[in-house]
Amino acid sequence: MKKSSVIIVMITFVLSVVLVGIFGMKMISYNTRIYVKAINPTSVTTSANISGVQLAGSMEENSYMLVLPYFDGLIVRIDYELDPADATEDTVELTVPDPADREVVETQGLNIYAKREGSARLKYRAKDGGGAEIDVTLYFLSPEEYYSLSR
Repeated sequence: MKKSSVIIVMITFVLSVVLVGIFGMKMISYNTRIYVKAINPTSVTTSANISGVQLAGSMEENSYMLVLPYFDGLIVRIDYELDPADATEDTVELTVPDPADREVVETQGLNIYAKREGSARLKYRAKDGGGAEIDVTLYFLSPEEYYSLSR
């Protein structure tokens, strides 16, 4: 090989490395996970179509309260939004951490079935491992007591 051929190959190699280094594509991981940062409750739906039901924020961060009249067969669903909306895994788990509260409510999926009057604490937790969660305390009052409070 001639000297000029070797020099041209070396210059081409060095220029290609420099050009790819400057103008090349940024490396992006294909396994990028976006974690849920916050769960924000939006609305409450009940099987008894109780009007004016709203979640009230508590003094504690990520804690809410909800007061409802107890009716036999009452089903409650608390809808929510996730922040960010494009999280990789957008499933949320609803649990009743205290065994004593399981005497007041029962959960199936995101539906809450009221068993009797009383209070129960629920925990909504994102299943992506990011640690986003909220606590909701439900108070079920007798209908007479509930409607006397709203006056």
